[in-house]
Amino acid sequence: MTREDYIKALKSALLSLPASDIADICGDFEEHFSIGLSQGKTEHEISAELGDPSAVAATYFDEDLANIGHTMSESAFHAAATAATSGTAANTNGTTAAASAATAAGISGAALSAGQPAGTASAAPKEKDLTGARLFVIFLNILVTWWVAITIVSTLVSFWGVTISLVIGGIGAFIAMVGQAGDWITLLALCGVGAILLGIATGILNFFLCKWTVIGTRSYIKWNKKVYNEGF
Repeated sequence: MTREDYIKALKSALLSLPASDIADICGDFEEHFSIGLSQGKTEHEISAELGDPSAVAATYFDEDLANIGHTMSESAFHAAATAATSGTAANTNGTTAAASAATAAGISGAALSAGQPAGTASAAPKEKDLTGARLFVIFLNILVTWWVAITIVSTLVSFWGVTISLVIGGIGAFIAMVGQAGDWITLLALCGVGAILLGIATGILNFFLCKWTVIGTRSYIKWNKKVYNEGF
């Protein structure tokens, strides 16, 4: 039996049900056909596994499910279980497919009756305690880092002070040459050139020291934020 013939026969057998229920039931069986086709089965094999449409439709009028307001998950479970045990099943694969559908419907129905989507974990993951890590960061900065930072900044300021003093001293030596004569001019010129060159050299060194200090400070701040927000 082809897919179209099977659905048509199923609709005919379900005519006494409301149109919305018929559409839902046929939609479920359309999905069975789609799954079977994706697994390489033919429409005739799938229809044989599902069972005779009249027998399947009869399960929706079972005395135990007489109330039309029953849930679709209950109907799907009952239909699949009946089809699995029915003598109209063509082979063992059909029985296995029906039993799998029944199990899936049962799980889905249980999840829906509990007010929880199927596959959703019942308990939320426990939030990590960050109290210890945050206290560690706070006390480390107050007791250690603060004083280290003051020492580093003071040292850099002193180094820049030496650099500036050397440059000013060299310029002063050149100014002092005015009005001098003889060996004093040569001595003052040498002192001035030497002081200025030394000042430039220390200035370059101070520049790299400041650069490395800034890089280290940024890395330390980033580490502080990571430990404070995520813990160790």
